[in-house]
Amino acid sequence: MKKYHLLDHKWQKVGFIIFAVCVLLCLVFWQAIIRDLFPYVFFKESSSPVGHTWASALVLLLTPISFALMALSQEKQEDERIVEIRHQALVTIVIIYVVWSLLMFLTTPFLVHILSPEAIGKLNIILKIPTGVSAFMGYYVLIFKLSLWKQNRELSDEE
Repeated sequence: MKKYHLLDHKWQKVGFIIFAVCVLLCLVFWQAIIRDLFPYVFFKESSSPVGHTWASALVLLLTPISFALMALSQEKQEDERIVEIRHQALVTIVIIYVVWSLLMFLTTPFLVHILSPEAIGKLNIILKIPTGVSAFMGYYVLIFKLSLWKQNRELSDEE
């Protein structure tokens, strides 16, 4: 059976640095990014502030890259416990994704009758980013890191 290996730990640090740059871009150019990602949802005028085109493009490009680097790189000391935490985080995120998709599938027919087409379009635009593949990679990294932190804390409390 072919064995796949994770990236070296230094790539995880590179992923965190890239994600920090994305957060910094979001903080500096927040208004331009919101206008670009959600056109005419929050702002009715069409004037664009500085950073309108390149800031949101960089964030949308670099965020999935940073999440992929963090998710696919190993910890400093990789052992069976960390591999098991990885598997648990992966199973958790798959369950969350399936439940979310099922929930969206079941609620869409009701929302079509309740909301106007314009409101449904705005809702779809808003929900596109936190429910995309990049977001679920970020959720995986978050669940994995929180589970690892929690288990490390419990182990240090036992000693």
